Amino acid sequence: MCNKCNHKMTGYAEKQRLQASQHFFAASTSTWMTTTPERDLPEVMRLMKSEGLGFNVFLVSLPFDADYEINFYQPQVHGTQWLGFFGETK
Repeated sequence: MCNKCNHKMTGYAEKQRLQASQHFFAASTSTWMTTTPERDLPEVMRLMKSEGLGFNVFLVSLPFDADYEINFYQPQVHGTQWLGFFGETK
């Protein structure tokens, strides 16, 4: 639902609203990256897998361009959700 007028949002409008308020963060021991309006989650996953290292993915409840701390490869944001470990380590 739209917060301004309580009408049902279309799929595209809902996607835009969610992208503005949260993003995905992926990190291995050598690389990290986030989703952006130009780079969606499937692209992040493809790029991280091509590195050949295992990586963790988090859903961060802030816009992709927000400033926040990262400790031990993890975003330090209240409400961040760990979504899992992906890939294989060599």
